[in-house]
Order: sequence, then C-alpha cells, then structure tokens
Amino acid sequence: MSIFLIGYMGSGKSILGKQASIDLQRPFWDLDDMIQEKLNLSIFEIFNQKGEDFFRKIEHEILIKHNFESDAIIATGGGTPCFFDNHNFMKSIGHTIYLKVSSDELCKRLQNIDNRPLLFNNKLNLNQFIQDNLSYRDNSYSESNFTLESDNILAEELSDLIRKIKYEENTD
Repeated sequence: MSIFLIGYMGSGKSILGKQASIDLQRPFWDLDDMIQEKLNLSIFEIFNQKGEDFFRKIEHEILIKHNFESDAIIATGGGTPCFFDNHNFMKSIGHTIYLKVSSDELCKRLQNIDNRPLLFNNKLNLNQFIQDNLSYRDNSYSESNFTLESDNILAEELSDLIRKIKYEENTD
C-alpha cells in the first residue's frame, strides 16, 4: 500500500519522504510538485491568481485521479487531509503518517521562508498563526494511521516505520 506523509508545512514531508524513498527504493511523489507541474505555476502563484479554493479542488482532483504505485511514498500538502474527504481516501488506498512537529519548531523552520502563500501576510504573528492553524487541522492530522514526533527526526526513523508497516502488511 502507498504511504501518505501528512503534517503542517515545514514538517519535513518532502525532504524526509524523498530520502526515505531513496533508502527504501520506492517511488516518490510530491503532491505540491504535481500541482505546479499541471498548472505550470508555483503554489504561491496559484494561491495569488486563483485562490485557495481553486488550489484545493486541483489538489483533490490530482490526489484521487492519479494512479499511485502501491509502494509509493507521497508527500501531501499541509492542508491536503483537511479538505473534501482526502484523508479517508488516502487511508482507503494506503497508510497515512503524521509528521508531528511542535509549533515552536515550525516557527523556527518557517520564519525565513517567503514562498508559502498562507504565511505571506502572517509573518509578524507567525507563532500564533501556526498555533491557530494546527489547532484547526489537528482533528484531521490525528486521524492518521501513524504519528511520528518529528521535531528532531532523521530520515532513517521514517524509513524504519515504513519498513515496519510493510512487514505487518505482509504478515497479516
């Protein structure tokens, strides 16, 4: 089954997912990259020109229409599991792993990033914005099949969890 990495922006979904896919020799997909490629626009440009609702519809469409390999690792967008029925869909074709990072750590990771549309107008009160967003998204994130505390996670820890999941699949 596919592995879907979920979590807030800056939680390491893309970086850790890519490293784990190399380590485990599994295909890797980044949902944000797929959206950008389809529209030939950056995420920032999509949000600015088309709006978040449009972005979420395209994200949902790509998620449900793409035929992910059964052993793929997929990095989702931070909001992906929170819209439509995306989280349940992902769980129906694979496993979801929540890369859980504290708001303080997320603030450190995101404070100097300028290409995240949801952060663009919230730099002055970044920590509060992140806390509010995490509070809103926590119900969806917490429905994941697995949670990895990820303030100081190494790619090997994610790879180990994926190996464990695969082993349990094969012994059921």
